[in-house]
Amino acid sequence: MLKSILSFSLGLLALLISSCGDDEVAVKRSSGFDHFVKEYNLYIADWLDKQVTSLEASQKKVEEEIAGEADLEKKAQLEKKLASLVENKNNYILRQEMEGFFSFKTEEDIPKDIEWQDGADEPEIGDPRAKKGGTLRYFIPDYPPTLRPIGPNANSSFRGKVYDEIELSLVGLHPITQKIIPSLANEWAVSEDGRTVYYRLDPAATYSDGVKVKAKDYMFFLYIRLSDNISAPFQKQYYREQFANVTVYGDHLLSVTLKTPKPLMPFFASLSPAAPHFYNEYGPDYAERYQWRIPPTTGAYTVKKKDIRPGRSITLSRVKDWWAKDKKFKKYTCNVDNIKYLVIAEQNKAFELFKIGEIDYFPLGQPEYWYEKMDIKPYFNGYITKSQFYNVYPRVPRGFYLNVHQPIIKDLNVRLGISHAVNFKKVNTILFRGDGERLEHFSEGFGRYSNPDIEANKFSISKAREYFSKAGFTKQNQDGYLMNDKGKVLSVEVNWGAHPLIDSMMNLLAEEAKKAGLKLSLDKQQPTNAFRKMLQKQHVMAYSGWGVTPPFPRYYQFFHSMNAFDEKGNPKPQTNNMNLYVDPELDSLTEKVRGARTEDEIEKASHRVQQIVHDQALFIPGLKTSYTRTAYWQWLKWPNTKQYEFSSPIVYIPIENYLYWIDEDVKKETLKARREGKKFPEKEYTFELYRNGIPSVEELENRELKKF
Repeated sequence: MLKSILSFSLGLLALLISSCGDDEVAVKRSSGFDHFVKEYNLYIADWLDKQVTSLEASQKKVEEEIAGEADLEKKAQLEKKLASLVENKNNYILRQEMEGFFSFKTEEDIPKDIEWQDGADEPEIGDPRAKKGGTLRYFIPDYPPTLRPIGPNANSSFRGKVYDEIELSLVGLHPITQKIIPSLANEWAVSEDGRTVYYRLDPAATYSDGVKVKAKDYMFFLYIRLSDNISAPFQKQYYREQFANVTVYGDHLLSVTLKTPKPLMPFFASLSPAAPHFYNEYGPDYAERYQWRIPPTTGAYTVKKKDIRPGRSITLSRVKDWWAKDKKFKKYTCNVDNIKYLVIAEQNKAFELFKIGEIDYFPLGQPEYWYEKMDIKPYFNGYITKSQFYNVYPRVPRGFYLNVHQPIIKDLNVRLGISHAVNFKKVNTILFRGDGERLEHFSEGFGRYSNPDIEANKFSISKAREYFSKAGFTKQNQDGYLMNDKGKVLSVEVNWGAHPLIDSMMNLLAEEAKKAGLKLSLDKQQPTNAFRKMLQKQHVMAYSGWGVTPPFPRYYQFFHSMNAFDEKGNPKPQTNNMNLYVDPELDSLTEKVRGARTEDEIEKASHRVQQIVHDQALFIPGLKTSYTRTAYWQWLKWPNTKQYEFSSPIVYIPIENYLYWIDEDVKKETLKARREGKKFPEKEYTFELYRNGIPSVEELENRELKKF
């Protein structure tokens, strides 16, 4: 981006404040937004010119190649390439005809013939029995490195708890019907060409500090991500290339134009706002200045300064008089007043706190917890409930991410050998009691967009050694590991975030890999450090899992070369491309998925991406389950309606749907019973309503409720 963006005047004003006889200096300054808008529009105009010029040159070159090509098959391929170039160029030309990336107009400029929609006919979300109040007590394994929503180290596992699961966007998707429903916008309309979505803000929409949300705030959301005050390469690239324009029509109307039309266009064009008054000190020192500040939220929860206890806990508080508390699709959600996250590094210690009622909810993903450790009095006495819930959520791509920039991993034969040297079948049998299944590829659970023909490579000593031999590792040393002619041992470093079950899994995999002559050098680290190592692209082979979001798979951030290396050829940090694999076809396919206009286009390109990732052994799938297992004290209640059995179906972890509530009366009754030795019936449930997908609304309405 233009470096001149950083040269805006900060308008510094020093205010002397006397405290205990010493002078302290408080600084006020302009956020620089107005200057940025002008500069960014100029930058985009220049960038578009360069894109068109480059594509015209490429188009001319391909046309010349077509004219001189006699082979009909090669000629057909070149013609496809030409068509793609022309389409891409025309999209950029359309953008050149706009007034800029950011523009300001009046309400009279909105087309009169568009059809406004409000999604009001979709069914309510949640359970009318839900009670407001109480505190949910849960735990996290480590303290987040920052509480900023963006910038260095912001992409931690805790980010979702404070922002992604809480913040509201312009519109959302209904969890049962997958239709668009209102959120911060109460109406929306799509332009005739399908590229622009108009949004009318709900006049009640308000930040947690009482300030009204305005249309300009959505521009401000983009500003703090696009300016050079932070390093956010993926977001800068995404918004520059996929978003063509954002226009404000007064305080309550805005439009968002994307590069090309998309399925569910209002959903994909949807943005969240950022409160300008909070960022009035935004500048080059943003990362340090805002390190532990929580911006005002439009969602139900926020974090108060007094509830940040470094290294110990973070508590989310329900916003007093939350603006959406009586809205149709929100009124039965976000029911508890507080969500307290205790920092507990050791899961066993967290479980001990759960057993005595200091934690309300505990995940039972590890088989030993489900089968043995839950043999405790609070469960037998009916105070704690066990549940197994089948969801309809894409499977997390959890497995090994191989960094092809590392010398040992560059060789495809080594990668294929590794894929046959990891014995996940034995891991499932011994550690998971056979309850797991092998994840077959990177994008399972996306329905038609998941390639049904791909199967993960199975453990095979002979096949692994065959590939290792092709890579030059033909000799075996006295320790049982393969070597090449130069005496180099076939050794691959593996890093992961410390976790008892994963630790055991790595030891078992290393033992099994040795049978194939592969030495897995184990590098266990604290989760935050392991994740940071991946983002810095310093790993060789890392075990991890990335959050996925329906309804469509996304590949650009993971596999496009733009997220692999910078202009100097150095690995690009702070992006999600963990493989650093560069392939023109994969680039083209990820762009097609990103810019697809139809679901058929997404399906075709997605299947091919998945096949390349499999064939190149960039990702070695681990294990999956189609359900989540949980335990909770009986005062934690879950929805039980025609459409919602225990949880929303499209959620990975039930507690992330915010449809639960605390029944304080049941809590008092349970604690009294525990003191007096009174027992309740033992309770274990299996919820299978969504096991084979989400039934139709009609089917749901006609079903009998499960009693629990």
